Amino acid sequence: MDLVARIQSHLVGHQLIAVERSEYDWHFRFQNELGLRAYCPWRILVEGKIAHGNEDHAQHFGLAEPIDGAERSYNLLFNKVITGVAIRDDTSDLTVHFSHQTTLEVLNNSSGYDGWQIWLGIGVRFVVVATGGGGIAMWES
Repeated sequence: MDLVARIQSHLVGHQLIAVERSEYDWHFRFQNELGLRAYCPWRILVEGKIAHGNEDHAQHFGLAEPIDGAERSYNLLFNKVITGVAIRDDTSDLTVHFSHQTTLEVLNNSSGYDGWQIWLGIGVRFVVVATGGGGIAMWES
């Protein structure tokens, strides 16, 4: 089974349960202790348009209150089921497709730093990391 098929076997059919922001990264939590940590730029597309990006967090954009990026991301992905996953061969950019024409794109953007990390499964820990320069590292413990 190839890497993308293996990731899909764990993620497809599951839903997001939380989005958390820390100082240097974003954590997307899914059902069954599945997670995605993004250390790089990301965005959520709805019907092919950018609905929210990581840089939108705490921006006003003429609103009365600054945008809470975690809350907005959660609301955009809430109640949507993962339908597929893709990893770009050359850059290791990650795309997570959800129902209702919604997509989470994670853009690996460094030649030296890791861009994102997925961990899968309960019990057996399967970890995938987008390494700097566009590679992929994975291991199971």
